[in-house]
Amino acid sequence: MKKFVTVLAVVASLGAMASAQAAESCAAKEAALQKEIRIAQQYGNAYKVAGLKQALAEVKAHCTNASVLADAQKKVTKLEKKLAEKRGDIAEVQADLNEAKAKGRADKIAKYQRKLAEKQADLSEIQQELNQARAELAALK
Repeated sequence: MKKFVTVLAVVASLGAMASAQAAESCAAKEAALQKEIRIAQQYGNAYKVAGLKQALAEVKAHCTNASVLADAQKKVTKLEKKLAEKRGDIAEVQADLNEAKAKGRADKIAKYQRKLAEKQADLSEIQQELNQARAELAALK
């Protein structure tokens, strides 16, 4: 059971590491895992070493620069879709706000202004993520 929990922890930490360094090459992933293995060995953490060695074997078996590039492209495409959806949401809220203004409904105007501000903040955040993902993709090419 301990081994299973340790492997899950390693996989979770690798997932966090992967999202933090999405544009990382296969060689860099291998180097990072080997470094983590050395650290775990220094501290005598056999379960973590085993989990990291398994992760290293997976990277060696399945990671290619083409797969890293494809993953980066998928991330860009997903964020572009998310951005388009958010722009559609903003258009809907803007239409609702305009309607509320035309009817003179102060309570609805305030509500839709809050919603519009939230959606615009979300849009800005998605745009930043997209710009970062595009930069990472360009760095891989």
